[in-house]
Amino acid sequence: MTAGTTTSGHADPVPAGTEIVGAELTGGLNGWSTTASAATGVEEMVLLDGPLGIVSKAMDERDTSLIMPSGTALGAMWNPDLVRKVGQVIGQQGVERGVSAILGPNLNLPRSPLTGRGFEMFSEDPYLTGALGAAWVEGVQSQGVGSCTKHVVANDTETERRRMNSSVDQATLRESYLLPFEVTVRAANPWMLMMAYNRVNGTHCSQNADLISILKDEWQYDGVVVSDWYGVDDTVAAANAGLDLEMPGPATYLGARFAEAVASGTVAPERLGDAVERVTRLADRTGRRTGAAIPALPHLRSQEEQLKVLREAASQSFVLLENKNAILPLDMSKVKTLAVVGHNADKPCFQGGTFATVRPEGQVVTPLDAIREAAGPDVEVLYEPGAVPASPLSLTELGSTAPDGTPGVLLEVLPDGEAEDVLYSEIRKSSAFVWFGPVPGLGAGVPGRARITAHVHLSAPARWTVGAGGTGVSSLRVDGQEVLVVPPPAPDDVMGVVARADTHEVPVDLPAGTVELVIDMAFHPGRVQAITAVATPEQVTDPLSAAVELAERADAVVVVIGDQQGSSRESADRTTAALDPASDRLVDAVAGVAANTIVVVNASRAVLLPWADKVKAVLMAWFPGQEFGPALAGVLTGTTAPAGRLPVSFPRRNEDIPGWGKGLDADLTLDYSASEPMGYRHFQTAELQPRYPFGYGLGYTSFELVDAVASAGSSGSFRQEDGAHGISVRATVTNTGASGGREVVQAYLRAPHETDFRMAGFVGIQIAAGESREVDIALEPLCFRRWDSTASAWVVPSGEWEIRVSRNAADRGILCRIPL
Repeated sequence: MTAGTTTSGHADPVPAGTEIVGAELTGGLNGWSTTASAATGVEEMVLLDGPLGIVSKAMDERDTSLIMPSGTALGAMWNPDLVRKVGQVIGQQGVERGVSAILGPNLNLPRSPLTGRGFEMFSEDPYLTGALGAAWVEGVQSQGVGSCTKHVVANDTETERRRMNSSVDQATLRESYLLPFEVTVRAANPWMLMMAYNRVNGTHCSQNADLISILKDEWQYDGVVVSDWYGVDDTVAAANAGLDLEMPGPATYLGARFAEAVASGTVAPERLGDAVERVTRLADRTGRRTGAAIPALPHLRSQEEQLKVLREAASQSFVLLENKNAILPLDMSKVKTLAVVGHNADKPCFQGGTFATVRPEGQVVTPLDAIREAAGPDVEVLYEPGAVPASPLSLTELGSTAPDGTPGVLLEVLPDGEAEDVLYSEIRKSSAFVWFGPVPGLGAGVPGRARITAHVHLSAPARWTVGAGGTGVSSLRVDGQEVLVVPPPAPDDVMGVVARADTHEVPVDLPAGTVELVIDMAFHPGRVQAITAVATPEQVTDPLSAAVELAERADAVVVVIGDQQGSSRESADRTTAALDPASDRLVDAVAGVAANTIVVVNASRAVLLPWADKVKAVLMAWFPGQEFGPALAGVLTGTTAPAGRLPVSFPRRNEDIPGWGKGLDADLTLDYSASEPMGYRHFQTAELQPRYPFGYGLGYTSFELVDAVASAGSSGSFRQEDGAHGISVRATVTNTGASGGREVVQAYLRAPHETDFRMAGFVGIQIAAGESREVDIALEPLCFRRWDSTASAWVVPSGEWEIRVSRNAADRGILCRIPL
């Protein structure tokens, strides 16, 4: 049954007394579960956020999960088999936690390195994103857990994301932004697709009949089409557009209202039947239907085996951008003193700031500790942070205790008003709390207050910047004196405030001894509540000077810099691709005194690297998952070799970013034509030289492309809508270095009369030193299509196509031609 049809009030009313079965399935039960239906035998299904790990239902820091490599780190692997293994690991984590579907992967394209949520996205290239996204989906679903692939579509701007309008022509929409989803649907068939918050060409995605018709009618997609959380605002529009499930619950627009719309004749019964059928199919696939056969579970890896996969994934994602004089891997026999500097060495960043924050499972070894262990007893490893963190810290990170002296903070829930009757009280190891739905001790939608009480202990008077925030009016008291009152957020930005963990801050002089901080917040009338407390001690010594002094006397220096969790975040975009200025100052200062400076960048986006020519080595480490430390130590010391390639182009300056200076207009519309083509195609058409091109990456050996031949094979035929099948390239690659290594051979297409190349295939291959290997690259048929906007149809342009086989997007490589 398909559901691209819009009824718009033309359906006949259902006769009175007719039972409408299963409508409850179309609305969620709560913040993380779907609704059960006795009539259909469908049980509740748990849907949890996830691409970086399984998120706690209650946003509780005590619920843990393994932290996976971020989307950009997975993209940097260019390795579908390894990405599939990572998918299997998170799928197994879902099985262990009773999860039916994981909200991921994110197949949007980072149209700009300024997008706040770019760390979740795989790549700027549609095909690479789709190929790796399909592998991740296959891995997850092989465990009997569904993938809820997101966010359809053009959801690459966090600014005003719930109201903004992506204005994008049909050719660009289909050839670029929908292509990753289409490749994934055709190859892996994710069991759910999530519609985005934003509007596309004027209509919200969850209510966009044109978009959902592409999924269900053109692609013949048979899974559930679900809203993003709180992403629906009209029953009839969403139902007629083809939306199957509204989340979270209790349902506001679908569920019972879906049935009412059918009964009134504004929505066709077939549309409800389609939605019920799809949710029921999800229950069948995940073993959540009464009496249905439970899918056989695969063999589950032990945690040791899971961590081994994550360690391999991390090291394979690292991209070596510079390696002058082959300083890496370090020859530890020549190093007596190794300096490690940079805040991220001791407090690495594993994820951006989102609702999907994951607390790591088990003991996490920091890069600093892993380097110390790998260096061995004969090497003196010394550390200095070199810079103050750019983001404020939680109170627990500053060693706070509850009033009774227990490490953490005291969290209390109280009635509305002045009453001091404590309804809920608990000591927690966090100072930021979020509740979707019921608040402990209070329930859902009931007026009340939350309070955080923390004691901090100072050996001497100090000046701190303290902050508070949340979904309602907040106040902060220091030793009983009110120092800050925070107004409530704008009603249309409550979810953004929660996602960003926004706070207002004020400097305060604190006395020596024990100081009490109390943050109070009145709950706002809504289904999401949050309270946050942060602080930043004023720095009394110069961390930069200490780091430079250490670097001067070391034989080699490893600088680990990058983002903090709050610097790349949901609901907020960046204003620059640069790192925190303190990080750039640290690298410049260290490189000025230390000849052997190695920089590791712990940021999961394209960044500006103005000092790259001044240092010996640059290693891009992304957000590589919780095995970052051991993986990094292995690469630095040569136990393993970096094998990643850039999934995004690195500009030399902000002005080279596609669409730089262009943003939302007064109507909150973003004109995509101002930044198209984006990614490496932008650098081609604008004739700009990136600092590092898409697909680029070094290793501990060297390679040469020897020859390449294109072939249509015996099946070189096509239907226009399916592209050109059976076309491949065979290339010969030689390892010209002294050690084995992994090369990634890439194939780019240029259609007749076009000016730029687009990637259509790649193969990674391990080659021993001195050996030559042949590789066959099957080109993606869909990459040969172009959208004819006049005819509203796909076409495969006839004529001579050029295929460039190369090592990155800027490499001229070897050019082949093939007629179609």
